[in-house]
Amino acid sequence: MASQVSSGRQRKPELVAEALLAKIRSGELPVGERLPSERDLAGEFGVSRNAVREALAVLQLSGNIETRLGDGSYIARPEGTVRDENDAGLVAALNINELLQAREALELASALTAIRRATRSDLLKLDALVAEMEEHLEQDDYKTYLATTMDLHRAIASASRTPLLVSLVTELTTKHQNHEWLLHTRYTPAIGAYSLDVHQALVKAIRDKDVVAVYESTSQHYHDYPVLQG
Repeated sequence: MASQVSSGRQRKPELVAEALLAKIRSGELPVGERLPSERDLAGEFGVSRNAVREALAVLQLSGNIETRLGDGSYIARPEGTVRDENDAGLVAALNINELLQAREALELASALTAIRRATRSDLLKLDALVAEMEEHLEQDDYKTYLATTMDLHRAIASASRTPLLVSLVTELTTKHQNHEWLLHTRYTPAIGAYSLDVHQALVKAIRDKDVVAVYESTSQHYHDYPVLQG
């Protein structure tokens, strides 16, 4: 029987995430069980597949499900968290998911503008931050590594010489940084290496004034990032 969701003041992805979480907590979806396909879930809840995909991304971030490449999504037990009625993990994951969408648009605009306006000093600062990120990975210090990636994105915005972009990117990365505990605890050396490659590619694209490479590296950052895929 279909479980239609009524949006009201909430967004449909949020409602789907909450409905799935309720099924997980009730035991209807036990740990280890494979979720139905995105198409089936969309039909069950009466929403688009994009809404389902966003809901699953939220539950991946909160640690309630994991996605296995080529095999689908499975119910998982959040590591290092206690399930309570406040849904702190889900709230933080929802915040992260929305912030990521806004960050993608703003940071793409920043990088494309920086191609035209970045000075030699700006580029040297970007290189220095990437080198700092590499040092943090060598020490397996993922929390500081993530904080430095935020510094890098703020520096790219600064290189755009556009005060509004600087203000907005700074605001969003600061908010995002408040929820980093959900991400840095899931980092591994492989994910760190992927992240470093993506950020290095972005800085190189800005230096080379390569618009296509800016788009590609930004897409990899926000759509293919392993830690965001579960």
